Amino acid sequence: AKRSGDLKKHKEAKHQGVRYPCDHCDYKATTSQRLKSHKESKHEGIRYPCDQCDFKATTYRYLMSHKDSKHYGVRYPCDHCDYKATTLRYLKNHKKSKHDGIRYPCDQCDYIGITS
Repeated sequence: AKRSGDLKKHKEAKHQGVRYPCDHCDYKATTSQRLKSHKESKHEGIRYPCDQCDFKATTYRYLMSHKDSKHYGVRYPCDHCDYKATTLRYLKNHKKSKHDGIRYPCDQCDYIGITS
């Protein structure tokens, strides 16, 4: 676990089926923080505007990621090739698909995805 409580949250969401239902729609979050973010962005219209362009994010975290990649040039280099990702998630997906050979086949057709 990365932080105190991460393991508890993981077990609740993945193994105990704990969900936090939205009282405005059918959405069910796996954490109270995700429910809060959902309500703010979907029902309260809260946006986080970029101070350097016209972009508006639905979460503060997404705004920071936008600024890092679009305005500050932050890149995450692959340690196996010359690829440079704009987010850690994109780097992880790149490594899994290009270097680990991990694929996600569709069980209903011939499609094979590189992310689940």
